[in-house]
Amino acid sequence: MKIRMSSVLSLVCLSAIVVLAQAAGLEGTWVTDGVPAVEAAKKAGKSLSGLAEGTKIKFKVDAKKGKVSGTITQLNTDKEFEIEDGKLTDKTFTFKSVETVPLGFGNYNRGGGGGGNQNTPPAGISWKGELTDANTVTLTRLTATGEPSGSALVLHRASK
Repeated sequence: MKIRMSSVLSLVCLSAIVVLAQAAGLEGTWVTDGVPAVEAAKKAGKSLSGLAEGTKIKFKVDAKKGKVSGTITQLNTDKEFEIEDGKLTDKTFTFKSVETVPLGFGNYNRGGGGGGNQNTPPAGISWKGELTDANTVTLTRLTATGEPSGSALVLHRASK
């Protein structure tokens, strides 16, 4: 009986370690394949028209609470988004991205730029992600009903 209980306890501990290790694997900066070209064009003062999307995401993970936060930067448009309501389960996670707007632009500190109903804060865009391997994250935009929408966005771990 002691051996069986010890085996169960060992299995539970090992599972917890694996989940924490996978969660920690998400932490850091991730980029789309278009980032180098967009950064080079900006540095050279060239047009960004026709370039692939350059997106950087900085994920912060609280593995103990199963939470994900961070920021998203769209380099082509210079837009910034906050990651909110992030939840992490094993290799998958969900979050909402909400555009940040500098103070003085619109009635809210984020979203919409003052357009639409001034009494309602802008809604975030829902995403579902998966850490497909140690260096790849796949993100899919979700509809209001939670269904996948459009093609997946693939990001790779940024080199340091």
